[in-house]
Amino acid sequence: MSLNLVSSIDKNGNTEDKYGVTHVCHAIKNGNKGLILAYIQQGLDMNYRNSVDGVTAFIRACNTGNADIVKFLLDHVDNLNINITDKCGHSALDYSCQYGYNEIVHLLLQQSELQVKLYSIQKGSKNIKVNILKELIDRYKTQGNSILNLLTFFAKESASLDLLQYAFGDKTNPNILTDDIFLSACQGQNNIDTVQWLLNEGGGFKSKINTCTDAKGMTGLMHAAYNQSYSIVKLLLENGADPHIKDHNNYDALYWAEISYDDGADYMRVRDPPDIVVNIIQILREYISH
Repeated sequence: MSLNLVSSIDKNGNTEDKYGVTHVCHAIKNGNKGLILAYIQQGLDMNYRNSVDGVTAFIRACNTGNADIVKFLLDHVDNLNINITDKCGHSALDYSCQYGYNEIVHLLLQQSELQVKLYSIQKGSKNIKVNILKELIDRYKTQGNSILNLLTFFAKESASLDLLQYAFGDKTNPNILTDDIFLSACQGQNNIDTVQWLLNEGGGFKSKINTCTDAKGMTGLMHAAYNQSYSIVKLLLENGADPHIKDHNNYDALYWAEISYDDGADYMRVRDPPDIVVNIIQILREYISH
């Protein structure tokens, strides 16, 4: 054993520097398997959460993106808690999904004790490969988590109709597709395929396009207008959305389109509104005049 290694393991591996980074976390960052193993063999608590941000050695390993070190810890630490969270409430899986570490997420999915939260899927939706993301969805669903929250998220996401349909799964129970899911889809951008599917094949929302509202009485058309999604506004109008309908505060879709633009000058329109807002207002006025 080298003098440097002897000197290192004489210290408590969970001693922190001024930033809260422990000795074992420094070893993990440097990929020093020998030193990491020495700490493990010493009986070091590998589930220790530092005093600054609550990060554990395993969370640190996943943060570095070093799949080899992550596998090393999974193989050598008997009581490793892979689900423990830091002070922000985020786990190793959360960060791996956020940073798009596909190989690490795959390794974590091989652990039967892995807990999958909606947050992990949300963070991984744009960074993780689709096949791995579907594995996360499967694990999330089998753990009894809210399918409604999952569907509502995918309904609003851009270009995620395939994932919405995959998460939906049970085509024999269209009641899973609630009004909230349709209204969420109407708030999205570049997800016109999802709205089209919900209007027709998915939930048959075309028949209740004007009666599907939120707690404020806002229709899908109002939400689309406020979120400046011209393509969805146009699609809804073409499928029978009524621009004359008003919410509980007596506001219609045109009102929501007009207030969607705020140049930050205390409601004084110093600059012209963006073209997208102009186009939405124009098409709404055309349908209102019919």
